[in-house]
Amino acid sequence: MADVKIKSMLTDKSESQQKVPIKIFKITDIPGVMEKKGWIESARFMRKWFYDPFYEMSKKEKSNKVDMHEIDKQHILDDLSFEWLYTASNRVGPVIDEVVRNISHVREYNCYLGRVEGLTKQLSNGLIALISRLEQLGLIDLKNKVIKSNVLDFSKLSAIELDKTSQFNYFPIGSMLWEKAADELDDVYGALGSFIIKIAFLNMIITKDKIGFFKMEISEIGLYVRDTYEFMNDGDDQPLGYWGWDNVFKPGIISELFEKNKISQDGKDYYRVTSGSFIQYREKCKGEGRNTTGDFFVYSTVKKIPVDIVIHLSGVDLDEYAARSNRNV
Repeated sequence: MADVKIKSMLTDKSESQQKVPIKIFKITDIPGVMEKKGWIESARFMRKWFYDPFYEMSKKEKSNKVDMHEIDKQHILDDLSFEWLYTASNRVGPVIDEVVRNISHVREYNCYLGRVEGLTKQLSNGLIALISRLEQLGLIDLKNKVIKSNVLDFSKLSAIELDKTSQFNYFPIGSMLWEKAADELDDVYGALGSFIIKIAFLNMIITKDKIGFFKMEISEIGLYVRDTYEFMNDGDDQPLGYWGWDNVFKPGIISELFEKNKISQDGKDYYRVTSGSFIQYREKCKGEGRNTTGDFFVYSTVKKIPVDIVIHLSGVDLDEYAARSNRNV
């Protein structure tokens, strides 16, 4: 399917036989279908992959174990509007808004960045990550169990910079099996599939109170998308739907339907597309000497959200952080 093919067919058996070309659907037709459906970002992303210089992302890079300053800028797309998530999909906005409601006002306890009630290990994973960020900034002395007073302002940093400076938690969109089966196809799904939204603190004041607790006050957080655009298969050939010139259909995740190479709907044919289809296309480009098909990293703009978060930490909390972080002090 990755090949550009035109088949010929004889229309009759008379002396004036005519060869009528039959156009075969190919994956390079998909961006045009996306545009017909109003999926502007999806089409932009896929065209970038088709026509960018060759770049094959490693699994290490996909999992964010890389310094983005070492990546050529042509392999980074960092102008995706965060607000587009709301306008291009009916399913994503409510998930974001629910997380924002849960994190907007916090007093000590919160599953995203505070303590966890009723557990021996009181610090949430998000709070562990937040303390780690402060240590990286040189504000924590684990040996003496001290957090230095400071005023931090990261409100002007980009998503790429926040990712290495103050990001402390994240939440997934569309990653559950039932979501993959039931989520409506839209521009967000076409561009990002399942993805994560990261949370970073933008403004924080750290002080020490009269009884020796370290007080962290966060007045603003930032949300942003960090994703990768590649067709890496992790042990299976990920289904990407049945595509035709006018539409796309997504069978259920558990369905024998997707075993067919082609289906017909309303008298039109639709062809099975998987991650492997793009891998085959890449190999075809290599064989033809074309230096194209470039994987890339995706970062959105930062959505700034005012919050009212207050958390106190003690030397005991720093001991827990050190133990859970395998730090020797």
